Amino acid sequence: KIHHKFDNGPADVHTNIDLDRSKAWSFFVYMPRFFAYWTGISPVIHFLSRGEYRFARRVAEGMLVYYAVIGAACYWDFLFGFAYLITPHLEDVVFFGGISYMWHCYVEPSDPLNQYINSVTILDGHDNIWNEDYHVVHHDSPATHWTEVVKHYDTHKDEYVKHRATVFRDCEEGQMLYWMLSQQWDELAKHFVDMKGELDHEGKEELILRRLR
Repeated sequence: KIHHKFDNGPADVHTNIDLDRSKAWSFFVYMPRFFAYWTGISPVIHFLSRGEYRFARRVAEGMLVYYAVIGAACYWDFLFGFAYLITPHLEDVVFFGGISYMWHCYVEPSDPLNQYINSVTILDGHDNIWNEDYHVVHHDSPATHWTEVVKHYDTHKDEYVKHRATVFRDCEEGQMLYWMLSQQWDELAKHFVDMKGELDHEGKEELILRRLR
């Protein structure tokens, strides 16, 4: 109802489309957005602002139960509650915030909502759990079972070529986030796959930077 509906567009509550993702500071601007999303605050506000009160109520009820459990645990034993509930929650925000930021950091200015471009695909990935590295499929066909994701990619490969999709090879999400934040464009270009087979190394760097800015 939010992220998969708006696909990192302006209406997405944790979009990064308005940020210059080639600058490391943008990540620190993004993280409070993701924190508000992960904690349930921005989804409730989003649904209320759109008059979708049923969804707002359901999210708020879930938040009430979740935070009541955390509060009760901390009241019973603060150290236990902090170590086993609060800390993992904050770790989730940082980990998934970083992954989410990376998955959707490439945007073609002339076609910002193109899912083949604004979702990253990683071939021969080092951390491809349940085929999550095929993130375009995750958005374009979310009902596809994870065992069928590669087949879906192969079947629609012509679309990846047509749109010069954002595809990398032989890497993983954490590496890519590190290269991006440390501005190692050369490393990103080395792993970028030009689906049309037309770009040299410098052309790949130029494309990457254009889509990050």
